[in-house]
Amino acid sequence: MSRDQHLASLPPAHAISTSDQVLGQSPGLSRRSFLRLAGMGGAVAAGGLGLPGITQASGQAAKPAPAPAELATLLDLSLCIGCGACVTACHESNSTRFPEPKKPFPTMSPARVKAEDFSERREVDNRLTPYNWLFIQTASGTHQGQAFEVNIPRRCLHCQNPPCAKLCPWGAAGREADGTVRIDTDICLGGAKCRQVCPWSIPQRQTGVGLYLKLMPSYGGNGVMYKCHRCHERMAQGQVPACIEACPNQVQSIGPRPEMVEKAKVLAASMNGHIYGLTENGGTNTLYVSPVPFVVLDQALVVAGQTGPGRPHLKPVPETLATESRLAALPFLAAFTGLARGGLSLARHLPERPWAPAKAKNAGKAPAAALNSSHPLPIWQRRLFLWIMAGLSLTGMAQMPIFKRYYIADIPGLGWLDDFFLVNLLHYALAAPLLFLLGLWAMNWVRRWRQDYALTALALPRAALLAALAATGLLRIVKNLPMNPIGPLGAMLIDWTHLGLAALLGLAALAALLARKSAYAQRLDLAKEKP
Repeated sequence: MSRDQHLASLPPAHAISTSDQVLGQSPGLSRRSFLRLAGMGGAVAAGGLGLPGITQASGQAAKPAPAPAELATLLDLSLCIGCGACVTACHESNSTRFPEPKKPFPTMSPARVKAEDFSERREVDNRLTPYNWLFIQTASGTHQGQAFEVNIPRRCLHCQNPPCAKLCPWGAAGREADGTVRIDTDICLGGAKCRQVCPWSIPQRQTGVGLYLKLMPSYGGNGVMYKCHRCHERMAQGQVPACIEACPNQVQSIGPRPEMVEKAKVLAASMNGHIYGLTENGGTNTLYVSPVPFVVLDQALVVAGQTGPGRPHLKPVPETLATESRLAALPFLAAFTGLARGGLSLARHLPERPWAPAKAKNAGKAPAAALNSSHPLPIWQRRLFLWIMAGLSLTGMAQMPIFKRYYIADIPGLGWLDDFFLVNLLHYALAAPLLFLLGLWAMNWVRRWRQDYALTALALPRAALLAALAATGLLRIVKNLPMNPIGPLGAMLIDWTHLGLAALLGLAALAALLARKSAYAQRLDLAKEKP
């Protein structure tokens, strides 16, 4: 049955008009959706994130275009015959983007690091590889006494809140405004964290290509990760992905996600079927509709040996970043609480301690009883700060692939460092008390300490680095929210800046320790005695 016939058979109350279902060379894309996508022009072209639009007639000023819509693809598995036309079209359309590795590969250190090489097996099409971003699984068996055989085109599901894009420690993966999740192969180091955190282990690695060859070919990186990018270049030219265009049965359609979700629900109701991708991992932009439950399909795939490396499962998937999203407000709340606590103290002491120039305040006066120490911070706060910074450094570095690569996570008692989600949550949790302390100290400095203490020479750049690190950390939390307003380039710059600031702060702290001037502040009366 063709897709038009299939849609025509739906109940009239839910049927979708077939008169605007297919647009010539773009099957699966409705005229309504096409016009909507085409109208995204100016904003998308300017941002380089979506589809080109339509300009006005000559001599007229162009009207601002609406923001790009989040697009989803809908696959009606009852129509897929497993012919492989989509697989061939994907391969032909993306062949110029396939990796061409340099051989022999660099000698990897340590020896446990193994090359992943599919360059001599480019014809493999029964699993995902760096050269095959789409393949077809076939699940067969019986359900409710009826035999079934369901063909399932598998590729990246383009999650709405993709952990690969949010948690890549190098910022190489990003989510576009139209919902496409892409890996920037020009900067990817092949650490494979994206594959580790992906619920379906979609991205695949090819050794011997990419940026790592120019940086640390033996000691860091191991190639580039590859996966479906939903024919981003074709979409930018107003075309549909190659797999959709090539399908003879119009299995797939693409359009704004709300419309595709509604179509999926109508289609599922018409066949008493089931939807996959509606809630999996919080929602994906690839929606499958099947007459057979996906739990049954997954079991059939397991029995047939069609799951494993490069062969994704079809199990239910909870949202992997749900806990991170719930914790997102905690660091902001901690920073606000610290500022508020210091602000209340400031307001309470203003009448009895009016601001005055530091020299006039201290001239001829003995130190206040509460300020007997040569450091304004209580010893417990300083120790807490050091422990927090040590914990943040550990959990921050543990999010990089090197902890597993160099056996650190294999040390007895440190195996938890290889649990990426755990160390990420601990990083969030440790950020909260740090931001509270920074907010409290900032207000205390304004209220009191600056009148009795001066920052040391090494403290000023360290304090600036610490403040910038906290600011970029908060931006990273915003970036990791499900519907963040930060684009892929901005997200990458935030990640790189945060990583660079952490490294600089560590070097500055080491320099201060070696110079034996690690204190951030010194008493003004002591400072005046120095020549």
